[in-house]
Amino acid sequence: MATNPAPATTTAYDRASLGKALADQDIVGFWNLKHAYEAHEPQNPEKPGIWHYADFAPLGFASTEVIPIEEADRRNLMFSNPGMPGTGLITQRLFGGVQVIPPGELSTVHRHAAAACRVMLEGHGAYTTVEGDKCALERGDVVTNPSGTWHETGNEGEGPIMWFDVLDIPFTKTLGTNFFFNDYAEVEEGKRVVKKNQTLKRRPDWSAHAYGVGGVRPGYVSHHIARGSGSPQFLYKYEPTRALLDQLRDDEGSPHDGIVVEYYSPGTGASVLRTLGVLMQMLRADERTLEQRSTAARIYVCLEGRGTSVIDGVELAWQRNDVFVVPGWQWSSHRNGNEVSVLYSVTDAPALLALGHLVEDRKNSDGSTVRSFGEPR
Repeated sequence: MATNPAPATTTAYDRASLGKALADQDIVGFWNLKHAYEAHEPQNPEKPGIWHYADFAPLGFASTEVIPIEEADRRNLMFSNPGMPGTGLITQRLFGGVQVIPPGELSTVHRHAAAACRVMLEGHGAYTTVEGDKCALERGDVVTNPSGTWHETGNEGEGPIMWFDVLDIPFTKTLGTNFFFNDYAEVEEGKRVVKKNQTLKRRPDWSAHAYGVGGVRPGYVSHHIARGSGSPQFLYKYEPTRALLDQLRDDEGSPHDGIVVEYYSPGTGASVLRTLGVLMQMLRADERTLEQRSTAARIYVCLEGRGTSVIDGVELAWQRNDVFVVPGWQWSSHRNGNEVSVLYSVTDAPALLALGHLVEDRKNSDGSTVRSFGEPR
């Protein structure tokens, strides 16, 4: 069988000229990138970071007076990881930031491929409507926007409100699968009518009431929404979650997370979103946790108390409404103060689990390391 011989060359190359010739054809020699692709452990530019409420809150409230809503659609302060300044990304795969809404302001309904969740921080009268389910938000309440769900937000109170958002939009952008739609319409008398806001399908807070009793769910509705992209329960109230933490506080708990609970989908028993996991944890007075690390990143918001977290050797002191981030594959632990603390957190572990890339290590009390999840050493 005939083969094609290599084309003859009369050019003598050295390293520099070979590199230029390759670059001229949009080719890169592997030897130039070998260090980036054959690292023995995950490498990323992310650093531990903290954003103090006392610093960012005044700026958030000021943004509603300086930036017109027509210019921004919404006033989000996008937290940039210290290792990636100016990117608006709290990690390479996650967006995290606060949104402030002045009284009387409403957004138009929209949807996107990215999944989102938010926790309420300050103010009264805030709501998010998801797939026709209007969810009123008080401090500590969590609402999800599964991928592809129509949603809108507003403030019906007398003062400004603030919540903290997490989205996986950097992940969808990396995959080249990010879509955004604002062409919402409803069918009325057989005709498609474009609307700025959804018509409510059920009474307010329906999903929180329908699924709020653990272990049971309505038998007369579908629990499958938006191609199964997330939980049919959009609203998770803080009060019952906080009560559960209190009921469990005398348990031994996790040596790495204290008393920790995970929000889950009553439709599948899995995480509330296919790509994001949401947790709430209680650290008891003077509790110290053991170190752990994961290929997944984790973003924390302090809802109650004060303490210190040590992340990759960096000490970060936090208190009410402060936000801090644990990058992927960096050791972290918590040291609580002399009162109970409650931390809300969001992780992209479900996305990595689905891809087979979730790896977790934990320290024992004797300092030894155990691979608690993922491929063995």
